[in-house]
Amino acid sequence: MKIKTWHKFLFVGSIVAFALYYKRNAIKNYFDFSKITSYLSNKWVGIKEVGNNAGFSSSVFEQMMKNVGWKSSDQWCMYFAKAIHYESYNDKPKVQEKIKKILTGSTQESFVNAKNDKTGTYTTSTTPKVGDLLIWQRSDNKARGHVGVVTAIKDGMVETIEGNTDDKDLSNGQYVAKKIQKSAVGSKMPKSSLVVRGYIRKLAEA
Repeated sequence: MKIKTWHKFLFVGSIVAFALYYKRNAIKNYFDFSKITSYLSNKWVGIKEVGNNAGFSSSVFEQMMKNVGWKSSDQWCMYFAKAIHYESYNDKPKVQEKIKKILTGSTQESFVNAKNDKTGTYTTSTTPKVGDLLIWQRSDNKARGHVGVVTAIKDGMVETIEGNTDDKDLSNGQYVAKKIQKSAVGSKMPKSSLVVRGYIRKLAEA
């Protein structure tokens, strides 16, 4: 009986230790991910498209975009956000494959895919975290929208880095630019029909 009790405590202790290890690593990986996404996003601020979505001023940036499915003439705000998440896991090819399948070139399709994801890779949220993808939806065309990578949060606002935009109050443009945006779901972007739909969140890897 004593041996069985000892085995029982050992078994329970192993489960608790594993749970703590999993949680600790998940938290660590989340903070690593948020730092990496912020770094990668900021790295590309100022990059400009060439022609009408035909290419980019940096061949390295252009190749990064092609790696996640962008093709010449494609609108590219979602491809940029997808590339940032993809590059954040360049040491985990299996995770990258999941990212490529769930995130597409469409903001609205990507949001639905993340919301319905059953692989434990993505979810959606109504409140932001650094590393999230802020998804806007057009009030006049719900199949279309815009996206920005959340790099900071303060006082009900988010700092985002967005592709296919400019450094003014416009959603459409030729640059990767840093902006300050309203964070609440339902908030309207100035000078546009874009409304905050929610946030795509990459779940932490154990």
